[in-house]
Amino acid sequence: MSKRRPNRHRTVADSLEEPVPVGRVSTWAPFAHTAFRVLFVAQLVANVGRLMQAAGSAWNIEEHGGSALQVSLVQTATYTPLVVLGFVAGTLADRLDRRLLLVACQAWMALSAAALFAVSLAGWSDPNVVLALTFAIGLGTALAAPTWAAIQPALVPRHLIGRAIALNGLTFNVAQALGPALAGVVIVALGTEWVFAINATTLSCTVVALLAWKSPVATQRPTESFMAAFRAGIRFIGTAPQRQILTRFAIFFVPAASVMALTPVLAGDRLRLAGGGFGALMAMFGAGAALSVVIWPAVERRGEEWGIVASTVLLAVALAVSAVVTQPVIVGAALLAAGIAFTLGSTSAVVAAQRVVEEPMRARVMAAYVVTSGAVVAAASAAWGVVAKLGVENALGIAAVLAVLSLLVQRRWPLPGRGEPSDVRIAPSGVRPASDASPGTGAVLR
Repeated sequence: MSKRRPNRHRTVADSLEEPVPVGRVSTWAPFAHTAFRVLFVAQLVANVGRLMQAAGSAWNIEEHGGSALQVSLVQTATYTPLVVLGFVAGTLADRLDRRLLLVACQAWMALSAAALFAVSLAGWSDPNVVLALTFAIGLGTALAAPTWAAIQPALVPRHLIGRAIALNGLTFNVAQALGPALAGVVIVALGTEWVFAINATTLSCTVVALLAWKSPVATQRPTESFMAAFRAGIRFIGTAPQRQILTRFAIFFVPAASVMALTPVLAGDRLRLAGGGFGALMAMFGAGAALSVVIWPAVERRGEEWGIVASTVLLAVALAVSAVVTQPVIVGAALLAAGIAFTLGSTSAVVAAQRVVEEPMRARVMAAYVVTSGAVVAAASAAWGVVAKLGVENALGIAAVLAVLSLLVQRRWPLPGRGEPSDVRIAPSGVRPASDASPGTGAVLR
């Protein structure tokens, strides 16, 4: 009789050695794993609360006599820390216990939201105070975002990682649809300050969920200093294949950013829709983003390269239709397709990046994608606003042409195939064979 193997922590390397099941696997298979279910719900609740809070902050400033500039600075206060501190956060997440780092970040945000509730309830809602506390919440979001992305492979077996990442995107897409709407209901029924109270409560629930979760992955921590780890991460991002994946990711987002940037102008100026019509168009985009989860198995069968190319083609068609058609129903269908393309394209790149990095470097790599998406979307959105002075239909047409032209970079910067060799490690001292690399600082290219 064979002896029972002793219990031990499962590492990412163990996960990569697990056999991939043959046959069809349900799109919802990651939900069979308790850790994924718990943290999916935790992220969904936290994202709904965060987007409620952003809407509440803007309305609070408007209610208390803030200027249009101060209202617009809510988004700046929310997302600037993400772009500026994203890679610092990724380096921290590769050096510290990720679960405890997430607990600290969520607790900080919960306290900041509670402070925002307290000052609002007490009648001290000066716009600058609201902006300062919103910025404090943004700091917590910036530190937590790469860590949330890095823990996904620890929650499910190897063959479900892509689906787990795709499903995880639902937490933001659903929250994007529900958060502002729920904030409006709460503001009307109870008052703006209770939006902040709800956000503090949802963040506190996330802390409890994280404390209850025990990570199954024993991660090797880097032994070098913070700055050495930071520089090693930058060097790794600049080497193949991460360089070409990140480049394709950024190029994809340039035309894709036009959808969110120009839909308000498209709805109001070209389609002559009221607020309800604009909301319906945005709901179609969100529905497409959610529907992408069902389509993801096709990407799994054909590869991430197929996924990003197909998404780019679909995005180009959707933009072209939106540029030439003035029927709201058809434009809504185009935005549904754009939502599918937006999510499938970005997820394809992120899954490719997750597949070619080992655990000690994972959070730094994910941080690069978080920072890139935030920076490119912010800059490209502003640029599309300038181009829209030529007419929103012309701007959308230009975006469609750029999407088609972006396909030309496929041969220069291809995504890595699944069968490519994985015998190179990146360490702080440079590139060397895997047998010579230090396990605490390396990352295998798969």
